[in-house]
Amino acid sequence: MARLNAHDRQSQIIELLNNNGSMKATELADYFSVSRETIRRDLNTLSENGSIKKGFGGAIAMNDFTTLPIDSRLLDEHDAKKRIVQKALSFIPDHGFIFLDTGSTTLSLALQLKNLSGYTIITNSIPVLTTLIDSKNHLIFLGGECDSEVMASVGVQVIELLKTLRVDIAFLGSAGFEHHHGPATNAFADGQIKSCAISCSQTSIVLSDSRKAKYSSFQQYASWSDIDYLISDTDFPQETASQLQKSTNVILV
Repeated sequence: MARLNAHDRQSQIIELLNNNGSMKATELADYFSVSRETIRRDLNTLSENGSIKKGFGGAIAMNDFTTLPIDSRLLDEHDAKKRIVQKALSFIPDHGFIFLDTGSTTLSLALQLKNLSGYTIITNSIPVLTTLIDSKNHLIFLGGECDSEVMASVGVQVIELLKTLRVDIAFLGSAGFEHHHGPATNAFADGQIKSCAISCSQTSIVLSDSRKAKYSSFQQYASWSDIDYLISDTDFPQETASQLQKSTNVILV
């Protein structure tokens, strides 16, 4: 990349953060081929003028999709999420026991399950809970400390209860996983619960629109070899899909 002046670089930083939600300072320094000190000055300038929010070791977009209300995120990639959810439904056995993770795509799945009956649904997601509370399914909420960032309960109480359960399918979300070797999240506590859900499920399925393959988030919570299926849309990068097929079953719809 050609060396940019400060104004142009800062404009691109805002665009990258709007697309990715958050990025580390080291990632931005590598991206622009500049020093961390240069990026630190850029982030200070952008934070002072209200364009971004500084976080530990990096920055967060002012419209970070990880903190937007979940309902608004359902509008993003709506058609892709709809196809992903329809495919996900085909994996659920009659009267199945299902774990539903946090995230907008798993919430889209919950909205479909709301119109069905006879399933046992386990979740720590507050939006999933409120969506399914009056459905004709058996709903189990994993209570614990509430995390406003991921709109879910987290912590040792959730993990200890989840360890006692066995489910047919765990449907998991993911933040950006480029440069990772598995699905990822932006919150450490959220990653712990996702990992636990994988270990107590017979089948684990990551539901993710193709945008998540094009940027990197904070923490990998599992290896792709731990995941049975990745269901995404047909805009998923073909080279990445071919690489992931070596470790898991990739289904593009």
